[in-house]
Amino acid sequence: MSLRENERRILAEIENALAKDDPDLDDHLRCFGTDDAWGDDDRPGRWVVWLLLGVAALVLCAMVAGLYFSAPVQGTEPAVPPASPGGAEPGVGVGSG
Repeated sequence: MSLRENERRILAEIENALAKDDPDLDDHLRCFGTDDAWGDDDRPGRWVVWLLLGVAALVLCAMVAGLYFSAPVQGTEPAVPPASPGGAEPGVGVGSG
C-alpha cells in the first residue's frame, strides 16, 4: 500500500515535530526494528565474559562447600580409643584361661 505525496509530507512533519519535542523517544523509535538491540555495544564476545564469570562462581561455591564439609565439628574429640588402666592392651592376659 503506497502513500500519496500529501500523506508522506504530513507524516514527515509529524516526525520532525516529534524529534524536536522528545529526542529520546525519537532515538528509540529510530532503533525500533533494527538488529542492534543493545545500542553501540560492538563487543561480540561479551557472552564469553559472562560464561567465565559463571564458571568462576561455580568453582568458588564448590571450594567453599568443600571447606565447610571437611572442617572438623567444634566441640568433638578425635576418635581415639581410651587408654586402659595399667597400660595393658585390652583383652591380653587378663583373666582368660
